[in-house]
Amino acid sequence: MLEKIIVLMISYVLALVTDIHNLRDAQIRPKIIYFGIIAISLYLSTDYLIKPELPDIHTLVDLTLTRPAKMIVEFLTVKPI
Repeated sequence: MLEKIIVLMISYVLALVTDIHNLRDAQIRPKIIYFGIIAISLYLSTDYLIKPELPDIHTLVDLTLTRPAKMIVEFLTVKPI
């Protein structure tokens, strides 16, 4: 587990060090998008490190998109005459 933490810390530090110059000059919208992606990756990294039963990305997508997808399929289904 210590190796996983070290690898993740190195990857986040390298990502922030390489992007910090661009983020200083960026407008607010790119900063929000960048830190949103970082927040999602931190959540997934935590899930990877401690392995709890946290919802994964596919579970969250299933919860949010299954019902609309079924509604679209029902709408497009042609009933035989």
